Formats: sequence, C-alpha cells, structure tokens
Amino acid sequence: MTHKSSPVGNEITCIMYGIKDAILNDVKKLEKDLVEAANHENFQILNAVSYVFQPQGFTAMLLLGESHIAIHTYPEYNCLVFNLYSCRGPEDGRKTLDFFIKSVLPENVDTRENKVRIGREDKNND
Repeated sequence: MTHKSSPVGNEITCIMYGIKDAILNDVKKLEKDLVEAANHENFQILNAVSYVFQPQGFTAMLLLGESHIAIHTYPEYNCLVFNLYSCRGPEDGRKTLDFFIKSVLPENVDTRENKVRIGREDKNND
C-alpha cells in the first residue's frame, strides 16, 4: 500500500515586525528556535541550510518530510518573514508558528494562511 497525503495542505506566511536587533542578528539563536519550533509540531526535518548576508541579514530553510519552513530577516526594518507549507493537513503549522513567534518576540505580526487543495475534486471535468 502506498502512502496518500492529505488532499489539503496548509501554507502560512507571517511578517513579524519590531523584533530587537539582538535577536535578528543572533544567527545561532534563530537556527535553534526554528528547529525547536518544527520539533514542537513533530515535523520530520530532513535538512537545514542557512546563509548570512553582508553587511546584514540572514535566511534559513528547513527541508521537511512534509515540505518546508523558511525565514528571512530584514534587520534594517527590525522585521522577519516566516513561511511554512505542510502537506499533512489544513491545520498544520500553527503550533510551529506560535512557538517561533514566542521565541523572537515581535511587537506586531501580519499572518496569512492559505488552505491548498491538491488534486481535482471532479476528475471527469477538464
């Protein structure tokens, strides 16, 4: 028997504003917090990659068995963008996002969530 994923995935994008410089510039903390957030929701981490920009900024991505989580910082705006997609189901990722928000302490957040339907409901219509 082959595994069949949920027909509905969840994509979450969150812009976090007002994050302190000390947090945005602490690459090790951000990497650790991202992994802990993913583990909090039992995501299967397959690989992690990150890059530090000069003179400032940082990007990181976790490749998951369920898809991905990525962050990108904008220290000049005290801002961070978080993006997650999971194929496990329509509610996935919220616990991960909440955990990560608590770790970076933004003043404000702007979150968009998108239920992604995979496949066609009526396979007979083109």
